[in-house]
Amino acid sequence: MELYLQMGWQMMGHCRELILKWGKGTAIFSPKDQTKEQMQKIADFLHKCGGNVLLDPQLYFPHTNKKPTLLEQDYWPSNYSTGSFLAGSGFRNILDILNDNYIEPMGMSAFILPLLKIDDIDDDWFKISDIIINESTKISTSKKKYGTLCINDNILLNEDKIHQLLEEIEDYPVDGFYIIPMHPGNEYLVDDVSWLINLMDLCASLKLQNKEVITGYSGHQFLLLALAKVNAICAGTWLKTRVFPVNDFNDDDKDEGGRKKPWYYCPQALSEYKIGFLEIARRSGLLDSMKTPSDYESPYADILFSGAQPETVDFGEQSAFRQYLQCLKVQCEEVTQNTYEETLTYLRLIFQTALNLTTDYRTKGVRGNLRDFSIAAEANLSILDAFDNLWGLRYKNAWNKL
Repeated sequence: MELYLQMGWQMMGHCRELILKWGKGTAIFSPKDQTKEQMQKIADFLHKCGGNVLLDPQLYFPHTNKKPTLLEQDYWPSNYSTGSFLAGSGFRNILDILNDNYIEPMGMSAFILPLLKIDDIDDDWFKISDIIINESTKISTSKKKYGTLCINDNILLNEDKIHQLLEEIEDYPVDGFYIIPMHPGNEYLVDDVSWLINLMDLCASLKLQNKEVITGYSGHQFLLLALAKVNAICAGTWLKTRVFPVNDFNDDDKDEGGRKKPWYYCPQALSEYKIGFLEIARRSGLLDSMKTPSDYESPYADILFSGAQPETVDFGEQSAFRQYLQCLKVQCEEVTQNTYEETLTYLRLIFQTALNLTTDYRTKGVRGNLRDFSIAAEANLSILDAFDNLWGLRYKNAWNKL
């Protein structure tokens, strides 16, 4: 499984730094946060570094009028009306402009088709989506095409609705799907097992139909999706690139994440901690156990473990963001093993280890608050068992073909 960089506000520098360091990698552009000129410039840079780029058109809310950068994109509909778009050539025009002004000149490796946000499983969404998919077949391009599935949390909490969605999209002539799962209650770490198993079911069903699956706006909890052999998860710096920011399309607030102090991502605990809690860890003799192992090749947080009090060193947001993404990239690369059984065993190990560590840390006063993996650890472990029971036999047999 790969990590794709989900672009957001103030993330272009991080993207350049990391993909230059990695010598490869994929960035998914955010037209609400970058102008076309900025995207072209960074696309040119990333290609020279061995990277790839994709564009999320973000046409989830075509009526939005609150994001100037998005509204100024060439393809954005200036007078969107469902009736006129369905009857005329509105969606075809959008697709043509996307292809001619963005996909081709920026050398994108695939075309993410701009389907609308799914609020419910109804004829309206399917009618519009069928038109967009049909029009996309008329575009002259050899690039892969991914259908966007931006799914409201109420759908992901309902097994029947997931099955209805799968029945409707199974014949779409696309190479894969770009899934954006809206979290219940906008939670960062999700402990709702119904939501999690339905997401796994959706991904597994699509993979077994030989579709590629990319899951957008994700975080480290979604390492879980490696068991469904998802191709990539996407994450960025601020939380608004890890949890779909539905409200961000309805305001002009640039405060991406609302935090003033950096968080340290401890990869072995799958948790993030404010620096003050690292001071508690130092006093409790736990700090060395929280240091990032050398295998992650992440020097960004080394200063926190230099012997000085963590709160006295210069560890800012830039270092915190790059620490998170560097570690998550390595975790994504390691989590998919040679066989289904080995991947299942590996996931059980990392989730149980994180649970053991966070439990020990919490008893000594070291807590990650809403970013403490103890919130989701039991749910993730439960989903591994449930998925194995529901899908294990098919995945064991199909693993090397997915």
